[in-house]
Amino acid sequence: MKKILLLIVFVMGSYTVFAQTGEWEEWQKTSCYSKISFRLKDEGMRGQQHVWKVQFKNDYGQLISFNYHVTDKVKQHDTTTHRKTMNAGHISDETEIFTKEADIFLLVDKVSLSPYPKDFIDCDKG
Repeated sequence: MKKILLLIVFVMGSYTVFAQTGEWEEWQKTSCYSKISFRLKDEGMRGQQHVWKVQFKNDYGQLISFNYHVTDKVKQHDTTTHRKTMNAGHISDETEIFTKEADIFLLVDKVSLSPYPKDFIDCDKG
């Protein structure tokens, strides 16, 4: 089993999760937005890089959009920064991510109750 450190933020919070290659982890709530969940799947190595798949789940009663960032070290090697738009109750398609390290960090922020990056909602957890 590989140790995966996940940091889901707006207000930094961390989770330690154990996963086996090829199996989806359990859904995890982000530390800041209780109605956005994610899960990861470790796909093993491809050449010199670790391969991951990520999915998000929207438990809001309406369309949302948010930024997500994946890094293989805190504040280093920013692998991806994207904005995702999701309908109410929707589970996203799988997104493939490549990292240099075995530990990855997933950051979620700038959540909006619209498809546009504006009027961001505050963190709903203290």
